[in-house]
Amino acid sequence: MLPLLLLFSLMVHLAGAASTECPATDPACSNYRSVWNIISTCAFTLIICIWNATYPNITLGERWYKVVFYRAALALLALVTPEVTIVRAYSEWRYAGQIRGDFSSQQWTRAHGFFALMQGFNLQDGTRRQLLKTRDDLICLREGKIINPKITKEEIHGRSKSDGLRNTLLALQLSWFILQVITRATNHLAITLVELDTLALAVLSLPLFFFWWSKPMEVECRHVFYSSTSSSAGDGDGQTTSSELDAAFSVSRSKDEWLRELTIGGAYSNDIGENILVLSLGWLVFGGLHLIAWDFQFPSQAEKIAWRVASLALIAAPGLFFLDYYGVRWYYMIVGSTNSTNVTSTGGSTGSTVTSAGGTVGFTGSSAVTNPFILLEASTGIGDPTSSYDQPTSLG
Repeated sequence: MLPLLLLFSLMVHLAGAASTECPATDPACSNYRSVWNIISTCAFTLIICIWNATYPNITLGERWYKVVFYRAALALLALVTPEVTIVRAYSEWRYAGQIRGDFSSQQWTRAHGFFALMQGFNLQDGTRRQLLKTRDDLICLREGKIINPKITKEEIHGRSKSDGLRNTLLALQLSWFILQVITRATNHLAITLVELDTLALAVLSLPLFFFWWSKPMEVECRHVFYSSTSSSAGDGDGQTTSSELDAAFSVSRSKDEWLRELTIGGAYSNDIGENILVLSLGWLVFGGLHLIAWDFQFPSQAEKIAWRVASLALIAAPGLFFLDYYGVRWYYMIVGSTNSTNVTSTGGSTGSTVTSAGGTVGFTGSSAVTNPFILLEASTGIGDPTSSYDQPTSLG
């Protein structure tokens, strides 16, 4: 995939360097960029954002149509609600760090933690195979009853289809696009709406490189640990993974597990408060960057007002979200403190959880409606204003 992205990037730059028809306002055709150059550059940046945001967990044993839907849903979430993707990356990064801490004596790294939450570890005990998904499941690996307890960081990264070089090149490409937009702003040249929307997605994609730097990409097989109490340890030295056993081992996620995969990934933790904070920061950054276009030239006044309303909605969402989540909790805490019965206290806690969960779905759903509207409106104003065709001399 990386060679294709690099080839597409080269084609974009060659197309931008090629001579094109000059706009009527610039007969000399100096420092001019075409509509194709704007569209292709933004499209290439969006491909990087979506590609970097997928990072699927292991789906070996799932039905093919479920895997296709899973990959498509990850890509759609990255485009429509990038804040949710940041929450997923942060949750997995934090949970992988906790697993690394649990196995510090075994010199595990964060890559081991990522591989575990990706459902990459199996325990073979005779003819019975167990998928080790949570930190509690992994406790058996510390009890000293495993024939092959050691797996190195290099072995894990050997199963990955990406490396540090790939991540560095993609991060540099996103940084280059951000630098281009900043340079246009400092030279007082117009920025198109589609560039601004792409800029917001690129900025929110950069933290993903940090959170998922150690996470393996596109892993297709699991690692098998063999129990020392097993009557059959598989391969002779117990160090190799049997692809036949992996293929025969059926793993099927439930609907709730698929939903978890799309929102917080493979992290089995209850850090709701931190996830809400990360989600709110994502809303603020995404909405704040779109507010830059407050005084931009729009095709019509109605579209300008609609853009402002949508951007303000993204800015206001975190405040309303905090009010919903913490306000309801404080209310039930007060109600619980004034009532001495356990029933009331328990009911308050449950009500707080249900209400805050409803707020999460509600505000995230509103974001899923607002973001596509902004993207659609940005796509309709590519050539407005005319000065958006000009290029700064520093990058020309």
